[in-house]
Amino acid sequence: MKNLKGSERYQLNLLKFNLKIRLTLFSLLVSFFSIRANTHSGNIKINPDLKNVSNTKTIEDSKKRSVEIGYVSIQQSISGIVTDTNGQPIPGVSVVEKGTSNGAATDFDGNYSLTVSSANAILTFSSIGFTSKEVPVGTNTTINIQLEENAEALKEVVVVAYGTSTKKDLTGAVSVISSEELNNFATTTVDQALQGKTSGVQITANSGAPGSSVTVNIRGVGSFGSTTPLYIVDGFPTQDISFINPNTIESLSVLKDASATALYGVRASNGVVIIETKKGKKGRVNVELNSFLGVRTKPKSVDVLDVNRFSSLALELSGSSDSEIAGSAIPYDGWNNSGSLRNIDWQDEVFSEAISKSTTLSIRGGGEKSRVALNLGFYDEEGTLIGSEYKRYDAGLNAQFDVTDKVRFKGSVKYISSQNFQPLGSGRGSLLNLYGNIPHLAPVGELNLNGDPNLSNVPVDGNGNFGAYPDVGSETFRDGRNFVARALEDDRDNVTNDILANISAEWDIIDGLSTRVNIGARATNFAGWVFNPQYYRSNGNIDLRNNAVFTVTQNTFNEILAEHIFQYKKTFATKHNLDVLAGYSAQRGYTKFTQIEGTGFLNNRIRDIAQAQDITNRQGSFARETLASTFARLNYNFESKYYATATIRRDGVGNRFLVENAWDVFPSFAAGWNIDEEDFMEGSIFNVLKFRGSWGETGNFFGIAPFVSGTTFSNGTPRNDSSYSFGGNTTQSLGLAPVSASNSNLRWETQVQSNIGFDGELLNNKIYFTVDYFNRKSKDILFDITTPGQSGFPTRPVNGATAVNEGFEFLVGYRKDEGDFTFDINANITTIKNEITKIDSPVGQIRFNNEFLDSFNESAFWFDITRSELGGEVGSFYGFVADGIYQSQAEIDALNTASPNGNYQAAETSPGDRRFRDLNGDGQITGEDREVIGSPIPDFYGSLNLNFAYKNFDLGLNFYGTYGNEILNLVKRELESASGYGNSASFSNVSTEYFNNRWTVGNPSNTFSRALIDDGSVQNNRASSYFVEDGSYFRLRNINLGYTLPSEITDKIGLNSFRLYLSAQNLFTITDYSGSDPEVGQNSDIQGQSSVTTRGIDAGAYPVSRFFTLGFNLKF
Repeated sequence: MKNLKGSERYQLNLLKFNLKIRLTLFSLLVSFFSIRANTHSGNIKINPDLKNVSNTKTIEDSKKRSVEIGYVSIQQSISGIVTDTNGQPIPGVSVVEKGTSNGAATDFDGNYSLTVSSANAILTFSSIGFTSKEVPVGTNTTINIQLEENAEALKEVVVVAYGTSTKKDLTGAVSVISSEELNNFATTTVDQALQGKTSGVQITANSGAPGSSVTVNIRGVGSFGSTTPLYIVDGFPTQDISFINPNTIESLSVLKDASATALYGVRASNGVVIIETKKGKKGRVNVELNSFLGVRTKPKSVDVLDVNRFSSLALELSGSSDSEIAGSAIPYDGWNNSGSLRNIDWQDEVFSEAISKSTTLSIRGGGEKSRVALNLGFYDEEGTLIGSEYKRYDAGLNAQFDVTDKVRFKGSVKYISSQNFQPLGSGRGSLLNLYGNIPHLAPVGELNLNGDPNLSNVPVDGNGNFGAYPDVGSETFRDGRNFVARALEDDRDNVTNDILANISAEWDIIDGLSTRVNIGARATNFAGWVFNPQYYRSNGNIDLRNNAVFTVTQNTFNEILAEHIFQYKKTFATKHNLDVLAGYSAQRGYTKFTQIEGTGFLNNRIRDIAQAQDITNRQGSFARETLASTFARLNYNFESKYYATATIRRDGVGNRFLVENAWDVFPSFAAGWNIDEEDFMEGSIFNVLKFRGSWGETGNFFGIAPFVSGTTFSNGTPRNDSSYSFGGNTTQSLGLAPVSASNSNLRWETQVQSNIGFDGELLNNKIYFTVDYFNRKSKDILFDITTPGQSGFPTRPVNGATAVNEGFEFLVGYRKDEGDFTFDINANITTIKNEITKIDSPVGQIRFNNEFLDSFNESAFWFDITRSELGGEVGSFYGFVADGIYQSQAEIDALNTASPNGNYQAAETSPGDRRFRDLNGDGQITGEDREVIGSPIPDFYGSLNLNFAYKNFDLGLNFYGTYGNEILNLVKRELESASGYGNSASFSNVSTEYFNNRWTVGNPSNTFSRALIDDGSVQNNRASSYFVEDGSYFRLRNINLGYTLPSEITDKIGLNSFRLYLSAQNLFTITDYSGSDPEVGQNSDIQGQSSVTTRGIDAGAYPVSRFFTLGFNLKF
């Protein structure tokens, strides 16, 4: 991990030479624009014998010109060395004669030489990361200076679109996160490390599985498609940063408003995150090693019935004490003899503690003309679910070469290889099977029905054989599988290899004018395979699958980028500062997808698709897209006090829309005012006070399918058949059928954004704050509307919706950086109000484009549980309003009598069933009685960060939470239904809470319904408000305790620094949510769909667990 004290201010006394050389590149750039040649206007000979003459006395030079003595300055040469507080030379320090442009820069050894105008001159020594110092020249000819480190100065440099800026000069809403902030805890991915670090960015884990993704939303949800921000990694744009090792990051900027993002045009509507990895610096070679070893604990178990209580429920539902239950014979004595059954805690069998380890090595250095950095990393995360694991190997090389003082070359190349091993039971929905699994195996003698010696009464016996369920003939019991066997025998492996390369050439043409050319490329290859073995060893060893199934997937993505940029920076009359940038960008990508499925392998050891006897499925696709852009930005400020910014970008993207709609223009404007620079602020408590305001437009093409404006065809359609028989032949010929109707008027989704903000620091920078108001109006949102059946098309795409995200961002902190005890305490909160203000559909945007209508079948529950409708929020939960429990038959009869069809709810409705509210008042429960019953979008979210340091000890705590969001708890739905997964006539386990409190004649509960073996017709567990819960939570996300060895020790052993730390994640959570974890992100496994409209649905995700680590950071 990075060497970070609990308070960044505390680092001032600990930074070593490696910090200084990190700053060299920035210092040289500053020096370049501040240095001017020291010129002389002629060779004037002054008689040294002149004494006591007046100012009006003149002298003559060789050209007989007169010069008044009173205006002659005696020039003086000054030289010296600049070092830090440890005596180490600092290269690249700017040395300038105050009030002039006369200056120089220190060389590699910290030496400088400068001729000043007179003995009255004052020299200013400055370098980014150090406190500037002014020294009078006087009669000195040698001036040696020692500069003190100032880590806060690093934060003044901000990476923005196509360049850098300073906080003082920003007019947009930009948050900067340092590498130390990202890595002061044991972090594994960049996006997870970002959680809680800045306002306006909501990050939610989708799963606790190794290598799992997160959902990132910057300032709300503005589309029905993708809301993923654009990432810029060392100048290359991408939508994925899972391949980036967080320990290799040098700086990270989050661009949130249109002024900051508009230069990226059609890809910027969801915000932009710019990442710069570690670069080489001038100075001696610096080596940094970060490593940690961690353990993840078993996740919190779901409390379900043991074998004794399960047997009791089985007898209750069977209605007798014999061996019959739901019409299927049980091949052993009966449920009343539960003592002969072996209790199995399946969660305990498949979950265990897991080890994670990470190591990152960074080597950086450089000379006068070149700088190089090499970053190497390895990460291995075992999953708490047996059989799951994620590995990542990464290597990166960054280099810069100064060919001349005006020409530079920069380049970077990264290679990342990752492997993800996930058993088939690790996805959402699959774990519901695990929780509802029957909690027993029968004795050995009763299982050996076929004389198979492999069967046993344990999940895995001493010989490695798997146990089985005691079912015969049919799967009476829920998901009749041995989950240990499934986790260990099934095989789902993914391997991704990624290469990202970028090279640029920069040329300073004339004073103030420069140009650069960037060429980048990325090649990604994904190979995945899923192997289902022939036996699950269930149902008394009767095969559930007669043949093993092997599926192989190959996905390649290649992308190239070319950019040419001109930039002009100039100061006029010492007050007018102008920065103009203009450029062109072209990007092209190719995607190829192939998948083959085969069966009929000789045995389960053969994992070669070529050995399949039958190829049962094959599919593939190829897509190509291009993006061509021109862009420009103008920055102007007067006396670094009044600021104006204007940007414009024109984008054209191929294969999405017709030519006339393929291009669009995205402008933005911004203004800023450094109020603290005004004369009337002199002597005030404010050190910094700044106003910012912006307006602009950005676009969105993420999540929009290729050729969306044209008619699309498929060999498998929602009409379920595209084959045909010709000439009376029974042979079916494969054909193509239309899937979606064309719409030539389709165009880009556009966001109109406005932002007003204030930044401030007061009381000697001890108190700091940022406040922003934002308004994001998303226009022309693309979605599908249902078309009449006679049209031949199930859907048609339209630009038919508008959504608004409005809110405030607050950041406030207090820091103390003097003495032995230092601290930095800050909190950030973001409020969100999301509303759909227009939608061209009478029923709104429906999840999966299927209307619920009046059917109460299982598919309706899964397929139609979210809706985005006028006046509501994007992806709101949609369903019935639960209204208690029927307590008597008389109550049901009265409602049936008043109903126009004789049944208020269902013919099978009985006492103990859930009652639903008749919202439209027609006397019966139909699909028209549903409404929005909750939303996954919080009212606000935020974090609290506490960082303390005392001498060599540091302590950091990070809290994160949300308020006002809701969760649709499908796990609760499954565990309060003995009918099992899918409402089928099967039998599954239930939660202990439900078992103890379910409705019975003796316990007339008004909360928990009665237990049923088949809920298919009654539908107690249909989507309703009963399963919507408050998802608010407050969590101790991270805690970290570190100790840094004193410099007296590290100096003796040849180290710059050494820090040892202990950290823990997810120690406790305060919440009213009844599920295992209230942090529920985007659901990517419900019916294979992934969208913002599946957020907040808890379908049994891989649980998040506590994580304890021991690590060190070493620099030498």
